[in-house]
Amino acid sequence: MDKVRLVDVAYTTYEVPDLDLMERFLTDFGMMRSARSDDTLYMRGSGDAHHIHVARRGDENKFIGGAFNVISMDDLEKATKIPGASAIEDITDPGGGKRVTLITPNNHNIWLEFGAAKVPEMPVRRSYRMNFASEHLRHNAAVRQRPEPTPILRIGHFVLWVPDAPSEIEWFTKHFKLTPSDYICAPGDPDPIVKGTFLRHDRGTEYVDHHCILIAESIYFGCHHSSYEVLDLDAVTAGHDYLVEKGWQLDAGVGRHYLGSLIYDYWLDPFGNRVEHYTDTDMLNHEWEPVYFVGTADETTQWGMAPPPSFFD
Repeated sequence: MDKVRLVDVAYTTYEVPDLDLMERFLTDFGMMRSARSDDTLYMRGSGDAHHIHVARRGDENKFIGGAFNVISMDDLEKATKIPGASAIEDITDPGGGKRVTLITPNNHNIWLEFGAAKVPEMPVRRSYRMNFASEHLRHNAAVRQRPEPTPILRIGHFVLWVPDAPSEIEWFTKHFKLTPSDYICAPGDPDPIVKGTFLRHDRGTEYVDHHCILIAESIYFGCHHSSYEVLDLDAVTAGHDYLVEKGWQLDAGVGRHYLGSLIYDYWLDPFGNRVEHYTDTDMLNHEWEPVYFVGTADETTQWGMAPPPSFFD
């Protein structure tokens, strides 16, 4: 089968009981309202995507699903051939476009979309160039960064909790042009057993982000976290201090991961959903050899505040 080509993650969607509280948190986190109705909140970043986070009013706190943009209408047509796929439908949410709805083997909703309207990009400061002992890159320019909501550039990836990781991974790699970057294995087994796989876009010689999705086997079901790219290390730390000042709940950070090398800062929204600011991810192409990582959550951190053991549950 000719695989569906994905552009990038579009957004994730959650059900929450209080849209006002969610909007207040996401604004402090660095997003801006794009649209809102009585029952749905659409939040954007500084890029041209109409929205990168959707919150729907409901009685529960839960993850509803994740969306990817595809390269062309032809890719949407291909997606309709995936077993269980919907027909191509009009998107009635703000931004419009076309959509195919899929259900993964572990019963997650995945939406593939094309043709949504773009919005004007929002200006952000240029990244501060770093001066190192071996290389001085910033000349006649001072760093002036204060604690503030750090502008979100885009949604970079999300992580699915599933009871059966192999079936989920096989489904994603069978139907979409995705390839493994690294593997997470359970510690303590004589032979490493893969419990999680980082998947990136498979574009041959082109360099792409370390991952756009992670499939992780867990006792839980839903979304481990949604992750949002910010400009640089100063943006991560300024956003961190601002969120501390506002009294929101820190989960883990600031630190640097081992797998993917991202500088991370994890927070919990008012309903317990984990969200991440990140910068400085690895960029990979077809020459990369995946790593089989065997270890605990705190061993995934090279420096900084390590995630708690429950991070890998």
